[in-house]
Amino acid sequence: MYFKDKLVFLMKITQTSNKELAQGISVDPSLVSLMRSGKRKQPRNPERIKHISMFFASHCKADYQRNALAEMLEQSSIRSSLPTEDLAERIEEWLLGNEDLIDQLAVSFDLIPVKPSETDPESTITVFENETKFCYGEDGRREVMSLMMQLLSSLDQPSPILVISDDNLEWLLTDFMLTKQLQNNMFELIEKGFVFHQIMPAVNHLNRYAEALRFWLPLYSTGKMKVYYYPRLRDNLYRRSTIIVPGHCIQTSSTIGLKSNNNITLFSTDPALVSAYMKQYYDYLSMCRPAITVYKDPMDFFDPFMDTLARTGDITQFVNTLSVNTMPKELLEQYIKEIDTPVWKRMLQMYLDEIPHFEACLKKNKCLDISRLSSAKEVREGKVPIASPYATSQNQPIYTPESYILHLKNIVRLMEQYDNYFFVPAPKYDKQDYCLTVNENGTALMIRTSSPPVMLRFERPEFILACQEHLIHKAESVGYDDLNKTKTIMRLKNIISELQK
Repeated sequence: MYFKDKLVFLMKITQTSNKELAQGISVDPSLVSLMRSGKRKQPRNPERIKHISMFFASHCKADYQRNALAEMLEQSSIRSSLPTEDLAERIEEWLLGNEDLIDQLAVSFDLIPVKPSETDPESTITVFENETKFCYGEDGRREVMSLMMQLLSSLDQPSPILVISDDNLEWLLTDFMLTKQLQNNMFELIEKGFVFHQIMPAVNHLNRYAEALRFWLPLYSTGKMKVYYYPRLRDNLYRRSTIIVPGHCIQTSSTIGLKSNNNITLFSTDPALVSAYMKQYYDYLSMCRPAITVYKDPMDFFDPFMDTLARTGDITQFVNTLSVNTMPKELLEQYIKEIDTPVWKRMLQMYLDEIPHFEACLKKNKCLDISRLSSAKEVREGKVPIASPYATSQNQPIYTPESYILHLKNIVRLMEQYDNYFFVPAPKYDKQDYCLTVNENGTALMIRTSSPPVMLRFERPEFILACQEHLIHKAESVGYDDLNKTKTIMRLKNIISELQK
């Protein structure tokens, strides 16, 4: 959908006139009219999009409005319990076109669960030994999840928790506070030493899959979840989700299609049944492969990066300043001598050693280098750090005008010397606290550069393809071939000339 179509939809379900929206976002009604007709495109100012999003979020309180939004955005969690501020963020992402899987991952990097309220003693459910019970529908799923969490919280020793998540979590995501409660409970279990093993669902419905990732990604970022996927094709007709706590309990739910109101959920503490499901789980796991590996210590980031850079194949990357792999040899050597921080020395040395291989690859493989290009003013004011996927801003080297010139000149050289190298200036409004590197032959790395740093290594083919397509789309939105490449070289040379004054 175009921006104008989304705006018309929002105005229709909230019964908002041009004048009312104009007053709400402090613009002239004629501007709203032009945006509705498509004569004025999506506002470039991200703050205006924020104001528009908050306006409509605050005017979407009725169930029918939330349901209409949920259907349009294909996000179950938008329904009645989602707070206005969170709804505004979802609308903003939709208006900006940030709807693909990787956008969802980047947004979810920063999600933190709220602290749950104290449990009402009267609502506590007693769990008996050798108990087996069946529950039905979405309420049944919630009841069984309460039983499971109560049992887990009562255990004296941590246990592995085996998970098959083969549904879209609609039964959970439609209740915002329950979602946060469960997420927080899982964090508490991880802090106690519990480790989760998850077999991920098939990627058959991307929007619903991305929405489920909003729930799981903060838990992945703890590094205490081992995540796998089944590599063969599956469909969405018959789905089963299971949680097993070996030696204690089992819950399993089966459903047909994407709906969640036809759930049949079993909960049991019968040792024989728990053991049988555990054996099934490990049989299933033996046919699966690692999907996501999490690294939390920056010193552990090097080996995955070396593996990614060493593979042959097209490289596509997005970084929050000039990429280190395009830094000239003399500048790398200079920083290695000047910097005392071990993580920085090791990182810079790695890229210095990689220069011959990187340039050899450019002779046969494409490199799309999407990087934030800073102004001469920002460089002179000392506001431009050297990019690093390995560390936060602590002890991070800062460009001087002279060092930034050296780096820009090397980028120009690479663009003029290699037909396969494309430098793409990233839009300034892009999210700046993550980097993404993709090698088409088998791996993608997403790094949160804000504190605390976290690296996710994706090995599932659908993830790698989604990452690559996400970055290619970003590059195409700016333009990088033929005439655009010439324009970018001229832009770089202009910044060099300005810095030399």
